[in-house]
Amino acid sequence: MLNLILFHIFLILNAIFIIIVFVVGIFLLIRGLQIKMTNIIIASIGFIGLPIGFIGYFVFNLSEVFQETFVYLAYLSTVIFTNLTFYKKKEREWINYTNIVLFSVIILGLIQILLLYIQIYLGIYVYYFRVALDFLYTFLTFFWLAWAAFQSYQRLKEYKIAPWIKLRYRLLWIFSLIISFNNVPEFFQPPGVQWGTSNNLISLIVFGTTAILGVIFAIGFLLAWIMPNWLKVKVKGDYTPSQDIQYSEEELMRLIKEQLNN
Repeated sequence: MLNLILFHIFLILNAIFIIIVFVVGIFLLIRGLQIKMTNIIIASIGFIGLPIGFIGYFVFNLSEVFQETFVYLAYLSTVIFTNLTFYKKKEREWINYTNIVLFSVIILGLIQILLLYIQIYLGIYVYYFRVALDFLYTFLTFFWLAWAAFQSYQRLKEYKIAPWIKLRYRLLWIFSLIISFNNVPEFFQPPGVQWGTSNNLISLIVFGTTAILGVIFAIGFLLAWIMPNWLKVKVKGDYTPSQDIQYSEEELMRLIKEQLNN
């Protein structure tokens, strides 16, 4: 009875995660089109695609490959967004950290999809190998974003700009770091057992842990991108816009790139 109650609670948390991520994706798409910023539009594709993958798998019982394909799209979009937002493109220099991370995520994502096919035939022998690579895949994607946002936050502290803008980058690095460890619980998922089934306590705990981490990440990104006025007022302090230069989104991105690449 308790297991069944917990299962439905975790199911609701997953639904909340999906809804919030989708809302953030739509907001970023509209915002990106308004200010004509490619990096934000690319980020929106990932945020919109991820819920589609989850809904297809959990609601319409589509294949795990279907879900993983949209996860791949989301991760790839995240890395491209990070590279475009925080790092300058260096002409004729192919061997750099941005390209290494991008190509690593491309390769790891393709391997994940391939291993899903192989796992059908080899089962447990592939499962833990896939989970280990999945952890590296997730960690690399979101730690890269967390590190870039952290560096930006540290540099922006020197400038007299709106405190809520600084808070955005603080939230981005904190919650990106949290979600980079989202796959750790998968190591404890019993192979061959349905994900999150209420009939297996360990699987249920794994399901619940990932659901909680997902909701925490989603709320953090929701606050970062669609920050409510009450929070802006709370962090405003004695800041007055007339004191400083007013940066547009594009100017702020340019400033961040210049600071990080000096």
